[in-house]
Amino acid sequence: MMKILRFFPIVVLVTMLLLAMGLSTVYSPARAQTASPRPPVAILKLVGIPANPADKNAITAKIKIITGAAKGETESTVAMGTTDTTNQPIHVPVHLAVQAANPKNTGKPTWALTKPVGSKAEINPPNALNTEFTPDVIGAYKIDVVLKNEAGLSSNLASVTIHAGTYIGMNAGNCQQCHPTKAAEWAKTGHAKILTDEIDNLRTPNVPTHYSEACTRCHSTGWFVPPIGVGSGGFRDTKAKANWTFPTWKEIDAAGKKTGQINWASMPDGVKNMANIQCEQCHGPANEHVKKGAKVMVSSFDNEVCNVCHAGGGHHIKGIEITFSKHIDEKSSWTYAVGPGRQACVRCHSAKGYVSFLANPTNPAAWNYETQTLGCSGCHDPHSEENTFQLRIVGKPVALPFEVKQDVGLSATCYECHNGRTIPEDAVRGSYPHYSTAAEMLSNIGGVTYGKTVPNSPHGEMVGVEPIANPAADKDPEAAKFMFTKAEGGKEKGNVPGPCVVCHMWSGVDSKNPNFMKVGEHSFNTVSPDGKFDYGAACNSCHGEVKEFNLKANADYDGNGKIEGVQDEVKGLLNVLWKALEAKGVKKLNKNPYATLPQNADDKIKNAWYNFRYVYGVMWGEGGPGGEGKGSSVHNFKRSVALLQLSYKDLTSQDVANATMLK
Repeated sequence: MMKILRFFPIVVLVTMLLLAMGLSTVYSPARAQTASPRPPVAILKLVGIPANPADKNAITAKIKIITGAAKGETESTVAMGTTDTTNQPIHVPVHLAVQAANPKNTGKPTWALTKPVGSKAEINPPNALNTEFTPDVIGAYKIDVVLKNEAGLSSNLASVTIHAGTYIGMNAGNCQQCHPTKAAEWAKTGHAKILTDEIDNLRTPNVPTHYSEACTRCHSTGWFVPPIGVGSGGFRDTKAKANWTFPTWKEIDAAGKKTGQINWASMPDGVKNMANIQCEQCHGPANEHVKKGAKVMVSSFDNEVCNVCHAGGGHHIKGIEITFSKHIDEKSSWTYAVGPGRQACVRCHSAKGYVSFLANPTNPAAWNYETQTLGCSGCHDPHSEENTFQLRIVGKPVALPFEVKQDVGLSATCYECHNGRTIPEDAVRGSYPHYSTAAEMLSNIGGVTYGKTVPNSPHGEMVGVEPIANPAADKDPEAAKFMFTKAEGGKEKGNVPGPCVVCHMWSGVDSKNPNFMKVGEHSFNTVSPDGKFDYGAACNSCHGEVKEFNLKANADYDGNGKIEGVQDEVKGLLNVLWKALEAKGVKKLNKNPYATLPQNADDKIKNAWYNFRYVYGVMWGEGGPGGEGKGSSVHNFKRSVALLQLSYKDLTSQDVANATMLK
């Protein structure tokens, strides 16, 4: 009997058993291998459009601009921008996008538009994942969308309601009456006076202007070319009603030589009322809010609000550069660290979280935990000119686990997040550093030193501690004398950039370079996203031309018999220490905390694991080029080597075999 059962098909046996038990469900291999189909999950987004002719969703038009050149009027193709907020002007396209939460379970969309009486607006194209509609009357527009997948299952109903209205202007709307503090702060910013200054060439009076009406698409409020935006009350609407003509270059240059508000003074009040970058440019049309008390105004930390202008192309590329940064990568692994219960994380993992942290550094319960990436308005305050470049903090950081002894200038913003969140004394209590210890490395502190004096590389003490002369100033009369600064009206004071800004925000490569916008400046990258290009321009003044950061070390510090590059030496030491940790029972994990220590782990194991994480950076290759000690080897090579060698000796009671010991 047992011999028969041994060869009896298992499916038949299971079926007979189920029948004997009175169960009607029969085992099916296909059913076991195929999960039940599930409906997709739809996510609906409003899409902001930069005023950039090269953008795939560009809203463009041709206008005639007066330059004062011999050829007179010149026809120019210009782009118009929109934000991604729920308060929009009438007669301007609103772009929509629906996507499935799981890209492997998506479907075809069915859109529905509920609109005000008298509106003829329609969603077009009606069956596309990316579509648009143009509100044509004032009021509320509700957009609904459902995805239906190939199995015929429908998603949740995703909805958004937008208000379409008209502009009123800062002066006519009397915004300062209800918002005196914000209005007073804004009045001191470059946003409040950019058109005012440029139309009379007050910022660089000794340099011939190139300022034309094409520039005002970003330097005014509600700038649209008919038929786009007709009746919205924006800049060109008021310009047309006043029959005002933009001054020529000759007139602008003449005004600059007189250093007075010549052209601005003659501008009609109605046009002035919509000039410069005002409240409504970011918060949406306010006419109905002011006159009827409609609760339609919005405040958004999304980059799309800034990108209307700062991703406009030409030299307005900051909003494009940052797309190559992990800071705004919604798919990046670090964006999980938001939501309730993540109070310790949100201070750096969202724009609102960071701003609320700075407002109340010692009270995590007060920090905003909404899901959001860390974009423009996280680091920069759109309203306040108190700090250089409208940064939220400059000089000395706050609420760090260590004291920063020197003014780190513009890099204070970087220090706030790129630190280990803990102190070495906590190692024996099971604490370990966060993913980046750049601030400690550059400050020559951190890590378990075992009571020894640890050698340090001088980067933090030497790099960025003084204003840096701008090499472009000799060739460009409009260039600032110092890097990381700006010149207005001939007045300029060099800023202390600090070490982070110098290396990670050095002027980017030439536009012909395939890594244009991918390294330097607001990409914050010193290594291209594909990992193939090291951008060492900031290093050249001290190290000569640097084409890769893995500069040759002075000795063999990991004991493998070869003198390698600094990054290879540190990586080799990490491998040596990891093997010693494994021998003590430490096991690798592919998620936080990235290793399990033995239940009876002693202080030697805990201290060694602390130093391993301190030097390693982003763990086990996640998230970019900073892991495997690559970042630490550049920030502070000597400290990295010394800490790893000290940990190995404490853990094993012997020096790293065949290695040169750094003391």
